[in-house]
Amino acid sequence: MTVPPDTIGLDPENADDVNRQIGTHLRQFVNIKETIGHDQDWLAGSSLGDPPYNFSASQETDIKTAIAQLNTALDAVDMTFINRLTGLF
Repeated sequence: MTVPPDTIGLDPENADDVNRQIGTHLRQFVNIKETIGHDQDWLAGSSLGDPPYNFSASQETDIKTAIAQLNTALDAVDMTFINRLTGLF
């Protein structure tokens, strides 16, 4: 008979598990931060009301505002320790 573990889910059991989980999360964060920055740059020079996009003025404003605000918030994050832990610093 197999004895079930005391805990379930993604609870790390050792240092390797912690490093792997936290490292993965931080790398994903860095990737999405860079992606949002690229989106912001592209949107700044694009007119989404023109073909082939054909968004309404309101839709274009919503998209550009959402990305701009998210980019601003992500840029405000102090990356010192994130970069150190992901090997980027």
